[in-house]
Order: sequence, then structure tokens, then C-alpha cells
Amino acid sequence: MSKSLAELKEIQKQFDLGHTGEKQPFYIEITEKNVSDLEHLAVCLAGEVGEFCNILKKVTRGDFTFDQSKPELSAELADIFIYLIKIANQADIDIEHATLNKIEHNKLRFKRAP
Repeated sequence: MSKSLAELKEIQKQFDLGHTGEKQPFYIEITEKNVSDLEHLAVCLAGEVGEFCNILKKVTRGDFTFDQSKPELSAELADIFIYLIKIANQADIDIEHATLNKIEHNKLRFKRAP
């Protein structure tokens, strides 16, 4: 059931186009006129990162083992990834290209000492 990133982006876009939330549609193209919609997505992304971190906090303080928490961590990581895809789709950002460029930048920035 493996999918490429391009396929995942399209699946998410089609899902978002077919759904509406309480206040607005799930898919809104981000432009200069509605940057607040991008802000909303960013806050949602931050919330999901917070949920992931909260589970991890409980692991480190001993409430759960790492293995016990993996299903919840997996679900939260999927939520994070979905919001990243939504932002890339709706803001028309080529996330694949941007990621590859950033990796190349990081190779130069974090060169290993000889």
C-alpha cells in the first residue's frame, strides 16, 4: 500500500476538496488575501506537534514505555505529516523540491570534519 509523496498529496487534496468544516472548507488556496488561513493551518500543525511531544513527555517521565506509546506517536506523527501536506498543497509550495534543496544546503552547512 506504499504511496509516493505526490500520490499522498493528491489523496489529501481530493479529501480536502470534498469536505467542509464547521466554519470553512477544508481546502482553501492561500494567497496574499487570506494568509490568515495559512496561519490557521500553522497553528493546527503546532497543536499536533504539541500532542506528539506530550506523549513523548509521558514516556520520558515513565508513564508509558516507548513501545507502548508507539501507536499514539504514530498517529500524531501522521497528523503532523497531513498538516504539512495540506500547507504545501494550499500554499502551492513544492515541498519535494524545497526538501531536496534544504538537504543539499544542510550537506554544505554540516560538513563532517576531515
